[in-house]
Amino acid sequence: MKIPSHASQRQLGLTLVELMVALVLGLVVIGAVVNLFLTNRQTYRATENLARMQENLRIAYELMARDVREAGATACGSTTVANVLKGTPTSWSWEGDSLRAYGSCNAVPTFQPSNCAAGTPVLAISRASNSAEEVRVTDHDPETSATMKISHVGTIKTDDILFVCKGSQAAIFQATNVNASSLKVVHDSGNNADPGNETKCLDFPLKLNQCATSFKGGTLLRFERILWYLRNNERNGTSLYRKVNNGDPIEMVPDIDQLTLSFLYTDINGSRYLPLESIPDWTKVQAVRIMVRSVSTDKVGTDGQPLRREYPFTIALRNRLN
Repeated sequence: MKIPSHASQRQLGLTLVELMVALVLGLVVIGAVVNLFLTNRQTYRATENLARMQENLRIAYELMARDVREAGATACGSTTVANVLKGTPTSWSWEGDSLRAYGSCNAVPTFQPSNCAAGTPVLAISRASNSAEEVRVTDHDPETSATMKISHVGTIKTDDILFVCKGSQAAIFQATNVNASSLKVVHDSGNNADPGNETKCLDFPLKLNQCATSFKGGTLLRFERILWYLRNNERNGTSLYRKVNNGDPIEMVPDIDQLTLSFLYTDINGSRYLPLESIPDWTKVQAVRIMVRSVSTDKVGTDGQPLRREYPFTIALRNRLN
């Protein structure tokens, strides 16, 4: 029987030093793998947040552009509008009030939004051009009963703000009663509706004692006063909201923390972009330059802070293009 030598016996195992070296090398490899995993995870989170931010910016452009382009649009192409709502001018130029901006939510005179982000502007757009909701006026008693007979009720209901037009004449009023069975819409005054009508007369210029304008054969639909603004959300941040008339505000684009507006103003001195506080005549605004800034949901910046990306875009008003 051959007995192994001491040298061959030592080759069958590992020394303590060799074992420690192997453990250190193993830890180095594991550390490299973990570091690679964490780096890839951070890169993935940053890429995911950037993609979400870019998507939010594209959505903001698409949705706001649709409304701005339609500012001042009507079903009849009307140019003069009688507004008989309480708390607003009794008559105005549709061209002048179809698009307007305010420095804060408190400055908005009608359908004022709430819980706005401090120091941010509000873009107000008026239109009455939703062809899917158009109703035909088959008869109209403008003075005695202040009642319109209509082809169908559609989405119209009592207390809605409505827009009626025929040719160049139009009017904005609140429906004090909508009867679906008899197909009638009443535009009386003296009720407790909010805001209610100053008068039942829908004439332009206003005639308080004699209601002469009949909208028989005209078009009736819901009037839309659309507000775009930044509002505090439930996640301790701000988002881009859209509010139509006195309806509830809807969060359209999340995680938008800045909204800046400027306007292409054209007069005898030429065309230039001006901030909202420098606009003397809103009828001479032909385009809106909007800058929105998106903020990432996660803190994935190199400094451990959220990412921010600005996106400027310009939208022309179709009804004012030369």
